[in-house]
Amino acid sequence: MTLLALGLNHRTSPIELREQMTVDREKLEDSLDSLSKFVKQGVILSTCNRLEIYAYDDVNKTAKSRLVDFIQDYSGIPQSRLTPHLYDLDEESCVKHLFRVTSGLDSMIIGERQILGQVRTAFSTATQGGYVRGPLSKLFHQALRVSRYIHRHTNLGKQSRSVSRSAVHLAQRVVGDLTQKRVLVVGAGDTGRLVARALCDAGAREIVVVNRTEWRADDLAKELGGISAPFDRLESELLLADVVISSTGSPGFIIEESDVSKVAAARHDRPLLFIDIAVPRDIDPKIQHLEGVSLYDIDSLQDLSEASSSSLQQDITWAEHIVEQETASFQEWRQSLDLVPLITSIRDKAELMRNEEIDRTIKKLESMDLPDQEILNEQLQLMTKSLVNKILHDPTIFLKESRDPSRQQIARDFFNLDGRNRRRGTK
Repeated sequence: MTLLALGLNHRTSPIELREQMTVDREKLEDSLDSLSKFVKQGVILSTCNRLEIYAYDDVNKTAKSRLVDFIQDYSGIPQSRLTPHLYDLDEESCVKHLFRVTSGLDSMIIGERQILGQVRTAFSTATQGGYVRGPLSKLFHQALRVSRYIHRHTNLGKQSRSVSRSAVHLAQRVVGDLTQKRVLVVGAGDTGRLVARALCDAGAREIVVVNRTEWRADDLAKELGGISAPFDRLESELLLADVVISSTGSPGFIIEESDVSKVAAARHDRPLLFIDIAVPRDIDPKIQHLEGVSLYDIDSLQDLSEASSSSLQQDITWAEHIVEQETASFQEWRQSLDLVPLITSIRDKAELMRNEEIDRTIKKLESMDLPDQEILNEQLQLMTKSLVNKILHDPTIFLKESRDPSRQQIARDFFNLDGRNRRRGTK
């Protein structure tokens, strides 16, 4: 059995493709059920910046192609369009990748902590459905532990780094000081709440929250001293806003070009900034061609993230070192599992030989009349010599036929002929 991962992310694919690959939380269980028809065990990690499938399956060349088949089957996108954007990893590279992902080292906003919760949800859902166990389960448990350790022991965990906060930084870079700006937050889910808090920290003059579920907008607005508005007043709020940051979970556009076109005409050349951090996107990209309108999507945060992470290089280097150590630790555990069947087989064969020799010796003794001590000692000598010869027969033939110095050294180490190896369990 082997560990493998297949996926795409913000580095390998454009948002136009990623938004077609998103697996909604409500559809995750059904998607895992579909995945189980392609591989024996699997976890699906779907975020705004990545879709990754982690699997544990038989060691053969078809596992990767079966994962590609699943992604194509789920998305309906032809393989010819998918393949250039996919990456695949197995064993050690898969382990290291998951540790980096869960720790935020592979995120667009390096060090962000939302990914930890997203990995936990993906793993929990797969576990509850019975789609993950054994080594794959241990891998995710260790990944979550590694992430917590890194955020606890480096400055990556001491800074509020997130896509939401980066969106607010982008707004400040484009329009300047937010203390004189009215900002419209579309969406009151987890990301929307983070956006609203970041705006509050940035001193935005007015924060207006719009959400399809009105009570969520009301609660968030009250919490931050902002204003809530019904969703059917979205167009009116666009007319009043200076900045719009949208992050809903809608499967399609909620702000269309036609809506913004009317709003732009009524604003009399007053600029309007849109920042769309939803995947799938909330805002029709065609609006960027309208006069007085600026639009940035989540991929626009990449350059801003790289600039802001430069000050954390020492912490990133240390975090990468932790990942390397934990990867080696996991691989050592994996290799110990591979030895268990081998050691069991060796012991079983030795036990079989022992029983055969005992049976043969007992039969010889039974044919004798009350043997004296000398005859008994002689029979035990013969039995144990025969047992040693049987145990060492195959290793001897192996060494004689191979004539490989490296194998000879392995044999010396295996039997501790030089007396240098520390033996556990001996006194």
